[in-house]
Amino acid sequence: MVARFFKNNDKLGFVLLPVAAIAAWSFALILPGFNTLFVENSFIFSLFAKKIPFWLIAAFNLISLITGAYMITFLCIKQEISDKQNLIPGFIYIVFASVLNCTSALHPCLIANLFLIASLHRLFSIYREEVSLAAVFDSAFFLGIGGLFYTPVFAFILIPFISLIILKPFKLREWILVICGFLLPLLLSLALLFLFNNPLELLQNSILSSFTPAHKFVFGKGSFLIHSITALLVFLGLINSFLRAGNPKIKTQKIKNILLWCLLFGAAAVFTLNEAPFFFGILLIVPISIFIGDFLGNLKNSVLREFLTLLLLGAFVCSNLQAAGYL
Repeated sequence: MVARFFKNNDKLGFVLLPVAAIAAWSFALILPGFNTLFVENSFIFSLFAKKIPFWLIAAFNLISLITGAYMITFLCIKQEISDKQNLIPGFIYIVFASVLNCTSALHPCLIANLFLIASLHRLFSIYREEVSLAAVFDSAFFLGIGGLFYTPVFAFILIPFISLIILKPFKLREWILVICGFLLPLLLSLALLFLFNNPLELLQNSILSSFTPAHKFVFGKGSFLIHSITALLVFLGLINSFLRAGNPKIKTQKIKNILLWCLLFGAAAVFTLNEAPFFFGILLIVPISIFIGDFLGNLKNSVLREFLTLLLLGAFVCSNLQAAGYL
């Protein structure tokens, strides 16, 4: 079955991750939304994306899916987030990231997620490190670049500070470096706009226009099923992470506390987005992939694990087909 191939620690799972990404990407080719390009809420996409050939945009989509799956797998293994070195988080990431294909050939959030994962990896690596100035700066810098690709990622601006509070004693230099690392991509963007004789207001307008006053989230056509299954699996994942007894890894618990803050900020930001995404958890793809992947990987009942995995896959397929008008 599906989950069994990604739960094992052998090399087969690493081969099957790109296979799963190619399958999800191929499925998107039949969706009408995949023939469009979403450039709103992205400073970089609004400047360059429409000048890139469509076939190259679609290729970037596939590359981003595969890269993101490997990166989130590496994050879970390297930072000891999962008790076992399973590859299910990478597979779950492919499923949720592919939901974005319903609205665009390359949603900017796909690219931004790569920088968000890199930022989290650098943040988590500071645990018990006496000198971590470079890691702190890198984390904030990656987060700033991710925000340039998809502005709503700026909703996680407080995550580096929260991580420092949770993982390390207070050091003023590290907090200052977080601010510097975050501002550097913005300053470089302003410098490039000036050099190429573009209005500096482009960056400001791109950021401000991405958010609106709080509004109610409205489910799109066909989206209720994927949201229902996702909510169930996230709930089970949180129960597994925070109410499971006997986990001696302090680092793992601290990291999951940080990921919980990511969930809270990401969910709150959805209600201020100047966007009507098909998938409510557009900013939550990274943390929910980790929580759900960790939960499924730790399930001792293989039948239940396979059932929940197939349930998610079924919801993914049916929701996309309903949104496209095929069901």
